Amino acid sequence: MNLNRRHALQALCAACAAPPAFGIAAATPPELGISADFDPTAAVWLSYHEGHAAMTRGLVAALQAHVKLRFLVADEAAAEQVRALPFTGLEVNVQAQASFFLRDMAVFARDAQGRASIVDFVASQYGAAAWCLRRYAVPKDRQWCSTHARTTAAERDGLDREFAKLLNASVHASPLSLEGGGVEVNGRGLMIACEELHRSRNPGLSRAQVEQELLHLPGVRKVLWLPMGLAEDVLLRATITGPYVAWGAGGHTDEFVRFADERTVLLAWPDDADAAEHPMARLNRQRMQRNWELLNAATDAQGQRLRVIKVPMPRIVQRRVVLSDHARIDASEQWSTDYFAPRERRRVGETLWQVATASYLNFVVANGVVVLPDFVAHGTSPERQDRVRRLFAGAFHGRRIEFVNGISAHWVGGGLHCATLNQPG
Repeated sequence: MNLNRRHALQALCAACAAPPAFGIAAATPPELGISADFDPTAAVWLSYHEGHAAMTRGLVAALQAHVKLRFLVADEAAAEQVRALPFTGLEVNVQAQASFFLRDMAVFARDAQGRASIVDFVASQYGAAAWCLRRYAVPKDRQWCSTHARTTAAERDGLDREFAKLLNASVHASPLSLEGGGVEVNGRGLMIACEELHRSRNPGLSRAQVEQELLHLPGVRKVLWLPMGLAEDVLLRATITGPYVAWGAGGHTDEFVRFADERTVLLAWPDDADAAEHPMARLNRQRMQRNWELLNAATDAQGQRLRVIKVPMPRIVQRRVVLSDHARIDASEQWSTDYFAPRERRRVGETLWQVATASYLNFVVANGVVVLPDFVAHGTSPERQDRVRRLFAGAFHGRRIEFVNGISAHWVGGGLHCATLNQPG
């Protein structure tokens, strides 16, 4: 997951001293359909949760000069917390099913008239029902967990349509289960899709069947498949390997592969030295190497080759956790034996290492700014993060580069991008 200082981006490395200007603006105008984040943004939506309050304040401070900020929160108590923030011009809306990670609750597109529209995917609560089937040995517990997961998913399934009502926007319904963190498009016909994620969310469909449905999405004419995301982006709470565990979304693209413009792709990248030091970096190197090969051989919807840039990954962020016989499911620092498949034979009192889903690819871009997660306080060297800054300054030429600490979200498989939602301009 981390990247050795001496080897960072050597293949690019005039880029470190004078980053290549790939361009602030795309070479061709955005098309109708699902919007690319790098295209003009009318507003960025956020929500509020006390456990992520510091991250939200940092996001508002970094974004407010560049884009209108609109909040969707679950209740009046959260609305009051937003109104108490030391910022002006924040719009606040209340919707009971609002989730902090708004990115996963809705996907914006532009309709035939160029207005904002919503793509309505089926909510699955991050594939929780399938996770339940592996989690419990006792059938009645397994059934309870699965039923609860489906009920929660059903309750949140209408949130994207509530967005549409709020904006008087049209809705494009899809039969696929998916979250916004797994939707990565260049706005000119190409979608990058993680097979691991799509198959886990739609277990009854083949990849070809999933692709057929993806090609029915507005503006998508070609799908580029990558097999797997980050090793620590597991499905909900699970073992990665040995004593290493994580809480993730199961392969969201916004953790490992993003467009910087219509033909420039950023790919998370740990190097050889890190892979020799830590099993997480070793697993990620294997996965990203395969993704690198596929991206380098790929073309966009117009038949043009892609430019692929390896982005250093931060130093591994991990903490010791001790298993109990019961833990609150919403407490990221509490872990229970119930979270693991019975065949793993996890024991009360066992010590494990939780690895945060930490990546510079979980960034927010809005008009004149790119907001990146800050990992210096969590073990990444300032020198490495400065290389990342220069790399992004080149890939997003002309935009301001800001860093915000989002560690509270990384422990639960999220990040800055997950906590924001770009409404196209």
